[in-house]
Amino acid sequence: MRCNGRPLGVLAAVTKGLFILWAVPGQGGRPLQPPTLQQTQALVRHMAEDAQELFIFYEEDQRLTIHNNLCRTNHPPDWLRGSATGPRGLRALQRTMTRMAQVLQNITRHQRDLNPPGAEILRRLASTHLKVRGLLSNLEGLFLSPSSRPGRQPPPGPTAPTKVFRQKLEGCRTLWSYSRFMAKLSAQLEARSRHKCREKRRSHRGSELPACS
Repeated sequence: MRCNGRPLGVLAAVTKGLFILWAVPGQGGRPLQPPTLQQTQALVRHMAEDAQELFIFYEEDQRLTIHNNLCRTNHPPDWLRGSATGPRGLRALQRTMTRMAQVLQNITRHQRDLNPPGAEILRRLASTHLKVRGLLSNLEGLFLSPSSRPGRQPPPGPTAPTKVFRQKLEGCRTLWSYSRFMAKLSAQLEARSRHKCREKRRSHRGSELPACS
């Protein structure tokens, strides 16, 4: 991938490769080398698009589009706020994705009570949950050696019973905040990549300009 543009075919191949190697624990084992930051960036970009599509579908599927601002809150949960880049950003992102995986399980559990098996909303939630797990695996690969990976998080307990509409609304607002968080994260990583690309080119001034990968 070059700094003045990335071929879509290359991005799709990288993302597909990440899912094969990282998103599904126990299938095919782990790669010999941990994922690169560039691969994680490609996965985040794909997840940002997926998060937006899931939110739009959920909002319409749950008939919550009556009022435009019903789901689209400007007050996200505390754990979906702030920057996920910087010296400690990836650690914070790991905690955020762990929490998001648990929340997606809760939303899925609620939707299973409202929809038949195989419903489109369940399929989309499962797909997004798989991607979140994939990013978590990538982050573990960046931080830790295989022998020092932490144990799996325990599954979340049952949520307190609330009215159906309230559960739908809470899920919708969380998915909206998640989509905004991922869009912001993708933009931050892209800006950081461009900055590093410019720095690399400046350091090689006077010689053949290297491609930015």
